[in-house]
Amino acid sequence: MKPTSNAEKLEFIEDKSTGIEVVSLEHTRLSYPPHTHTGHYVLGIVTEGTISIQIGDERFICSAGEYFSVFPDVRHAIQPLSESYSMITTCIPRREDVSKELDIIRNEILGNPAMEISVATMSEKVHISSYHMIRKFAEENGLPPHKFQMQCRVRKAQELLKQGYKVVDVAHMVGFCDQSHLDRVFKAQVGVSPNQFANSAILSNAQ
Repeated sequence: MKPTSNAEKLEFIEDKSTGIEVVSLEHTRLSYPPHTHTGHYVLGIVTEGTISIQIGDERFICSAGEYFSVFPDVRHAIQPLSESYSMITTCIPRREDVSKELDIIRNEILGNPAMEISVATMSEKVHISSYHMIRKFAEENGLPPHKFQMQCRVRKAQELLKQGYKVVDVAHMVGFCDQSHLDRVFKAQVGVSPNQFANSAILSNAQ
């Protein structure tokens, strides 16, 4: 039986066999700050209400029945324009190997987002100045190194929460100083708290 209320509803669905992720938002006013999806194509469709979405340097208005798409590593942000909106987004993994100049830094962060690595150390690894490294990294990955690392920590936290780890333990496992720090960064990026995410996440092992 379908719910009759207009209460906010969020579902996070992952097909473990394909790596495809689906996020369903109903009757929400969540906004998402600039972020990227590393190695995923994103296809979204608005089913109710109206949103504004910034993709790279372009801004689009999407209302019910309209869709948008975002390439991997392209910065984008979402803001509601109506009282509430509903939307379904599908994240599809990119399979091809695309090599970039600063992949050595990107791959280190992806492999261990909890590590502490300074801008100076990153710059030394690729033999360019800190200023040019930060600018080049943002060009290739959509975000500067620090914001990229924070995003990777949140992504890793999502994986661990799905596996049943406690929020307080996850905070330290992914490199945050405490749970409140994780709570702030997680909610800013995902739109809900780690506990809310853990309670609404659905894992699918469909073959």
